[in-house]
Amino acid sequence: MRIIAKHAAGKVLKSDGFQISADAKLAKKKDPSIIDGTLGTFYFEDGSFKTFQTVHKIMNQLNDEDIYLYSTSDGGPAFKEAILEWAFKHTRKEIEASLSVAAIPTPGGTGALTSAVFNSLDPQETLLIPSPCWGPYVGIALNRAFKIEKFFMFDGDAFNMKGFVEKSEKIIATEGKLVVIINDPCNNPTGYNMTKAELEAVIDYLNTKKEVPCVLIYDCAYIDMAVEGMKKTRENMLAFTKANENILISVAFSFSKTFFIYGQRLGGQILLSKNKESVMEYYNAANYTARNTWSNCNKGMIRVLEEMTKSPALMAEYQQELDEVIAVLNTRAELFKKEAKQVGLQIYPYQGGFFITIPCDNNMLVSEKLVEEEKIYLLPFDNSVRVAICSLPQSDLKGLAEKIHRVIKKYN
Repeated sequence: MRIIAKHAAGKVLKSDGFQISADAKLAKKKDPSIIDGTLGTFYFEDGSFKTFQTVHKIMNQLNDEDIYLYSTSDGGPAFKEAILEWAFKHTRKEIEASLSVAAIPTPGGTGALTSAVFNSLDPQETLLIPSPCWGPYVGIALNRAFKIEKFFMFDGDAFNMKGFVEKSEKIIATEGKLVVIINDPCNNPTGYNMTKAELEAVIDYLNTKKEVPCVLIYDCAYIDMAVEGMKKTRENMLAFTKANENILISVAFSFSKTFFIYGQRLGGQILLSKNKESVMEYYNAANYTARNTWSNCNKGMIRVLEEMTKSPALMAEYQQELDEVIAVLNTRAELFKKEAKQVGLQIYPYQGGFFITIPCDNNMLVSEKLVEEEKIYLLPFDNSVRVAICSLPQSDLKGLAEKIHRVIKKYN
């Protein structure tokens, strides 16, 4: 007699980033020489973690009702105003002039992704994702009886448009629709940034499928870590204004990442389309999903966002803190890339963000041997291992490429 539901039977969380990171942290307490390059949280050069002082300042000014009471499932008008202001900046007027727009808060970017996938597919339909990709994309789909199809992300050092189109055509031919996730900029796990031309090429292809409903889930969780800055990353999203009515774009935003409030879950799902009816239908479904899944989101963090976007002075303070973080990330990345090149360690194209990823076969074995032989904890991804430069000071990064290269050569 089996009590568990059929759809839940046999599901076991394996090779999970949080668990591997917990193991690494426990090991490091016993042996400080351990190198923990697992989880995507930013640590300063002295090994400390802290959120932005601007966030602290706002939190200290809020009363208990602002922090601890329920928020509404849809976040309310002030939240919508704040997230659109933050997500689109100076491009907002142009985007709203071309597209119908709606937004709803979610528990982190993961909530926005889950809502978008759930409300775009029926059981046994297919979600298209890049490879390598953030692992939970697969779990989000499989946990709801959706299928997965992958396209390899790169063609040399550029986005693999040919591979994307080939897999898209296959899905469209069998299912008559397309739902795809693209993670950009500061891609997790590679650190790749799509160019505006590449993003426009994706939209142009979807535009050719005039009778095919297409959903582009644009996961921009690390958008504010891009070295190019907020102006350039927002201008890239103007590519969305070229989308025809058959396309709905669901932007998955993460304030958990942007504000360094990882455990204080707050994200947002922003819906964009020239088809106003599609936007409202998705918005209503997303609101229904929110109320009947997580109920509502972290009110204190919603209020932080609202207060930040209303104050140019606070925004300037935050920007200064953010620029310091991006400079540290850039310095770490340049060190690792330089040493990787010196020892002949191949990496995927990196332009910015928290992670650098190294292609390798036998990635699970390589990950185990890195721990056993070099005391290095990294996360395994699709035929690759990921280095979280966000959490590693330069002292840990120095010589790291050579150690990784040695183990990969030995076991690949």
